[in-house]
Amino acid sequence: MTVSTALCGGSWSSVALVFLASASGQATVGWTNEVHDAAADRAAGRSTKPTVRGELRPEDLRVPILVSATLSIPLSFFAAGWVGGAAHIAAVGSALVYNFFLARTVWSWVPYAVSFALMPVFIAQASSPTLWPASPIVILSVLVGLTAHLLNAIPDIDIDRETGWGGLAVSLGKRRSGVMVAVLVVVGAACLGVVINDVLMG
Repeated sequence: MTVSTALCGGSWSSVALVFLASASGQATVGWTNEVHDAAADRAAGRSTKPTVRGELRPEDLRVPILVSATLSIPLSFFAAGWVGGAAHIAAVGSALVYNFFLARTVWSWVPYAVSFALMPVFIAQASSPTLWPASPIVILSVLVGLTAHLLNAIPDIDIDRETGWGGLAVSLGKRRSGVMVAVLVVVGAACLGVVINDVLMG
């Protein structure tokens, strides 16, 4: 996102603030996920998780989560103003909804779509209050988010089914999830072509 802000013409201070706001938001989302899923991850034997390997206790993350969540709010507004800041905060909030409510349901894709749709607004507004992302860029961002969601979930489909967890990938199965990823990549490539053409023609 910081690179995108620089490419959009943002100042170095804007780039730095976008980096800090994004880092605090990502830390909040990642750490809350570790805490919320700690027991389930241990039950499923997810050895890649630090809470499962015993390297980290969920309670050790409570203060860092509070700090990162608190910092993400003013940093978002400082980075991108009221509109862009609100877009980033909403994107982080959407990701938290995924962590706590929708991750194991067929609606698991919705927070990804929402969060990735809002990020171009945050980046554009951080570059200039008069700059708004074009529709193809927002659509492309959503497609990237959905693709990332499925690619992240496909390897865990068997484990998730054994533990009784849901999710879009679990509902679709490996084959249909793979087909969906392929479709999203093709549509995304076409959308990227539109974005590049708009840039070249602009």
